[in-house]
Amino acid sequence: MKRVIKDYFTFSRKERAAVFILLLLIVFFIALPYLFEIKKTKPIVDEELQLQLKKSHQKSLPNDSINNSVDESLILTEKKVELFEFDPNILDVDGWKRLGIPDKTIKTILNYRSKGGKFYKPEDIRKIWGLQKNDADRIIPFAKINAVINPSQKKFFSQNSASTIKNIEVLDINTASADQLMQIPGIGHSLPYRIINYREKLGAFFEMNQLRQTWGMTDSIYQLIIPFFKIESATIRKININTATDYELSKNPHISREIAKAIVMYRNQHGLFQKVEDIKKIVFINEEIYLKISPFLATQ
Repeated sequence: MKRVIKDYFTFSRKERAAVFILLLLIVFFIALPYLFEIKKTKPIVDEELQLQLKKSHQKSLPNDSINNSVDESLILTEKKVELFEFDPNILDVDGWKRLGIPDKTIKTILNYRSKGGKFYKPEDIRKIWGLQKNDADRIIPFAKINAVINPSQKKFFSQNSASTIKNIEVLDINTASADQLMQIPGIGHSLPYRIINYREKLGAFFEMNQLRQTWGMTDSIYQLIIPFFKIESATIRKININTATDYELSKNPHISREIAKAIVMYRNQHGLFQKVEDIKKIVFINEEIYLKISPFLATQ
């Protein structure tokens, strides 16, 4: 009996080592999940999609429920923006709102004007405190300023009779002849021809600030003559993007060869453009490029 018990319950040295190793392996595999814990990553959330879903959910709720349960900062508001020609020196509150300018910035503009402030050129709009760059870029091409005498010009005009200055006509910079330009005080005899030459290369001025790029134009002369100029949108030569070739488009110095080819290629693939703004569907035509070239384009 003792022999039987000894045979079953007595282990050799190798067997004891094997049992010990087996126990170690069991402990190791039990502890393994705790040693190498899997890191859980947060799911990627599309914030824009979440806001859209939130907005659609709000439409199905009563107004009171929306006001009480939804943070106002999450409510998406659509701001209707209308672009039109305007004079920043006389535009009223409703007009600024139609342009999409915030109420706080409108108050700043009105306060500036009430204290005698004037806009002498479209670019002066950028000086308004709180006006966002993208808003300025959007509205400046449509700013049309009637003749305003800059205080720095008073010394010059005091040397000329009031009747002579009063009879000077405000000229459309895109149609004025050299003889008409020479009637402007302080412009000289050579600058009118340089302005016309540059206008021909450019196609048309759509922004007064482009006049600065005329060869020989100094800042003092620019400030002196700018009140006598205006830009009529009808005088800007426009290119029909539904019929023009890439070569015809690229003749405009603002439209590169690559953009011209892209416009024609998109038209061939998707059909005629319904409106000029449709060119923004082309991948690399961003807002800055669009604002630069759109005044020269038309769909018919």
